[in-house]
Amino acid sequence: MDFLAMCTEMGVCNLVPSGWLWVVPPVMFLVFALIYGVPIAHILHRAGRSRWWVIVAFLPLLNLIGLWVFAFARWPKLDRVPG
Repeated sequence: MDFLAMCTEMGVCNLVPSGWLWVVPPVMFLVFALIYGVPIAHILHRAGRSRWWVIVAFLPLLNLIGLWVFAFARWPKLDRVPG
Protein backbone atom coordinates (compact mmCIF):
# COMPACT_ATOMS: atom_id res chain seq x y z
CA MET A 1 0.00 0.00 0.00
CA ASP A 2 1.47 3.35 -0.97
CA PHE A 3 1.54 6.45 1.21
CA LEU A 4 -1.22 8.33 -0.61
CA ALA A 5 -3.64 5.40 -0.39
CA MET A 6 -2.86 4.90 3.30
CA CYS A 7 -3.20 8.62 3.97
CA THR A 8 -6.58 8.75 2.22
CA GLU A 9 -7.82 5.62 3.94
CA MET A 10 -6.89 6.86 7.42
CA GLY A 11 -8.31 10.32 6.72
CA VAL A 12 -5.23 12.26 7.82
CA CYS A 13 -4.50 13.84 4.44
CA ASN A 14 -6.90 16.69 5.14
CA LEU A 15 -5.37 17.67 8.51
CA VAL A 16 -2.86 19.97 6.80
CA PRO A 17 -3.99 22.03 3.81
CA SER A 18 -2.12 21.05 0.64
CA GLY A 19 -0.51 24.49 0.40
CA TRP A 20 1.07 24.00 3.83
CA LEU A 21 2.61 20.56 3.27
CA TRP A 22 6.06 22.14 2.89
CA VAL A 23 5.87 23.12 6.60
CA VAL A 24 5.63 19.55 7.88
CA PRO A 25 9.28 18.42 7.37
CA PRO A 26 10.89 21.45 9.10
CA VAL A 27 8.42 21.23 11.98
CA MET A 28 9.07 17.51 12.38
CA PHE A 29 12.83 18.18 12.37
CA LEU A 30 12.45 20.82 15.08
CA VAL A 31 10.30 18.50 17.21
CA PHE A 32 12.86 15.71 16.80
CA ALA A 33 15.73 18.08 17.61
CA LEU A 34 14.01 19.25 20.79
CA ILE A 35 13.05 15.76 21.96
CA TYR A 36 16.51 14.40 21.23
CA GLY A 37 18.74 17.42 21.80
CA VAL A 38 17.46 18.96 25.04
CA PRO A 39 18.14 15.90 27.25
CA ILE A 40 21.56 15.40 25.67
CA ALA A 41 22.45 19.06 26.27
CA HIS A 42 21.32 18.74 29.89
CA ILE A 43 23.44 15.62 30.43
CA LEU A 44 26.46 17.32 28.86
CA HIS A 45 26.00 20.37 31.09
CA ARG A 46 25.72 18.23 34.23
CA ALA A 47 28.90 16.43 33.21
CA GLY A 48 30.75 19.73 32.94
CA ARG A 49 30.92 19.87 29.14
CA SER A 50 29.71 22.58 26.81
CA ARG A 51 26.13 22.22 25.58
CA TRP A 52 27.39 22.90 22.05
CA TRP A 53 28.66 19.31 21.94
CA VAL A 54 25.03 18.31 21.31
CA ILE A 55 25.66 19.12 17.63
CA VAL A 56 27.86 16.00 17.48
CA ALA A 57 24.82 13.90 18.42
CA PHE A 58 23.19 14.76 15.08
CA LEU A 59 26.15 13.76 12.88
CA PRO A 60 25.87 10.09 11.91
CA LEU A 61 29.27 8.45 12.48
CA LEU A 62 30.69 11.19 14.64
CA ASN A 63 27.99 10.65 17.27
CA LEU A 64 29.19 7.09 17.95
CA ILE A 65 32.80 8.20 18.19
CA GLY A 66 31.78 11.08 20.46
CA LEU A 67 29.79 8.72 22.68
CA TRP A 68 32.80 6.47 23.18
CA VAL A 69 35.13 9.41 23.84
CA PHE A 70 32.62 10.93 26.27
CA ALA A 71 32.09 7.64 28.10
CA PHE A 72 35.77 7.09 28.85
CA ALA A 73 36.98 10.70 29.28
CA ARG A 74 37.52 12.40 32.62
CA TRP A 75 34.46 14.28 33.82
CA PRO A 76 35.45 17.77 35.02
CA LYS A 77 32.61 17.98 37.56
CA LEU A 78 33.72 14.74 39.24
CA ASP A 79 37.27 16.07 39.63
CA ARG A 80 36.21 19.24 41.46
CA VAL A 81 36.70 19.44 45.19
CA PRO A 82 33.52 20.55 47.01
CA GLY A 83 33.80 23.71 48.99
